[in-house]
Amino acid sequence: MLWISDNGDQMAQSKESVLLKISGESLSGKGEFGISRPPLESMVREIRMAREALDLHLVIVIGGGNILRGTNIKNSVFQEDTAVADYMGMLATMINCLCFRKILTQHGIESRVLSAIRCDNVCEPYHYEVALSHLEKGRVVILAGGSGMPNLSTDMTMVMRAKELGIPVVLKGTKVDGIYTENPTNNSSAVFIPQISHDDYLALDLKIVDFEAVGFARRHKMAIRVFNFFGEGNLKRVLVGKNIGSVIGGIQE
Repeated sequence: MLWISDNGDQMAQSKESVLLKISGESLSGKGEFGISRPPLESMVREIRMAREALDLHLVIVIGGGNILRGTNIKNSVFQEDTAVADYMGMLATMINCLCFRKILTQHGIESRVLSAIRCDNVCEPYHYEVALSHLEKGRVVILAGGSGMPNLSTDMTMVMRAKELGIPVVLKGTKVDGIYTENPTNNSSAVFIPQISHDDYLALDLKIVDFEAVGFARRHKMAIRVFNFFGEGNLKRVLVGKNIGSVIGGIQE
């Protein structure tokens, strides 16, 4: 996996491209639902710090679980597996992305929201060439609407868009330090896993990254780093190759 060196030069390219996935729950702060300013401020500070120190193109994918989860809507409301719930979840990501862009703007960071579901009054339609053009202009690109297709998670969007845009560095920022055998919030016996192969991750049925997304990453030989986005300076540390969080892949399989 390629990381940026401390002087801002990437090992194989002059400018690094990074895709960062943020869970919707991260926007809610201590709760699971809603949007709160303090966590947004924290995440934007991390992005600004990394951008000021390093020369990088940044793409962000944001989930929608703080507003609604398609799976829960399918089970509790519709009581069937319907694409309607998936599209509702995609619209939830759009709300989060618009919010995140506003906070970035308030901090002087230029960005654009590109959506896989068209909503031209508030954001641009996603096209990979448009995304690359914005990146070349120094803008942060925020991808809304998931993949635009039902039955695919935003984790799948994360790896699919990284592959499509030719981005070698895939990060998933969370509220925990990385991958554990169980949820460390609820289980003190959970064991931290610093690195794991795609095959072993799938065999253990771990939950922090979507199963299908890890399968896609395995097929395309992509590594995914999971880290605590709320540790001050962690985003920069990850990008300069510090041993932060956990890595799926990047080892012989």
